[in-house]
Amino acid sequence: MTLTCELTKDPALLAQYYRIREKCFRRELGIEDFDGSEDARDRRSHILIARVGSRCIAGTRITGRHPESLHPVPLEDEGLDLVAALPELRLAESSFCQWGRLAVAPEYRTPEVLRRYCNAMIDASRALGYAYSVVVTDINRARLYKRLFSALGYRYDIVRGLRIPAEAGFDGLPHLLGVGYHDAACFAADTHSSLQAVA
Repeated sequence: MTLTCELTKDPALLAQYYRIREKCFRRELGIEDFDGSEDARDRRSHILIARVGSRCIAGTRITGRHPESLHPVPLEDEGLDLVAALPELRLAESSFCQWGRLAVAPEYRTPEVLRRYCNAMIDASRALGYAYSVVVTDINRARLYKRLFSALGYRYDIVRGLRIPAEAGFDGLPHLLGVGYHDAACFAADTHSSLQAVA
């Protein structure tokens, strides 16, 4: 299988990705009325997709913020001051992004596809100039990200003790913040101390 991962604005590929995420979020998160179609955040973000030929099999929204930008990432829109919550990262002086709306077609969720797609998300984010990615997930997906980052030689911290505001329609779901580091030099097995949040 030839897997291609790329940032895209192709309407046909985007439409396929939006359908995949709608099906996944409705079935797996139990949000029966979730609308996966394009929204305002998609339009101001970068969309990374994975495809086999012309068939999209996965996608992620990468919403970034540079120090000079006035546009917050979604978590900041929802009321979380990431700069104050994660002082060690000095986010006021760094470029970072939020990964969101990740969806992978169930029949393609093999360890190899997940590893390659995670690597593509890191590579794309680095190419866009982002030093870190923040991700909101439940504990199982947070642990998966940590395993994937570690296997690829990157650091990933699960931030505990921080209240994460729920996006509209996602109330009642577990919310846990993860931080991915896009510089492989940050990785030193388990010798670093976990990132601490300021509540």
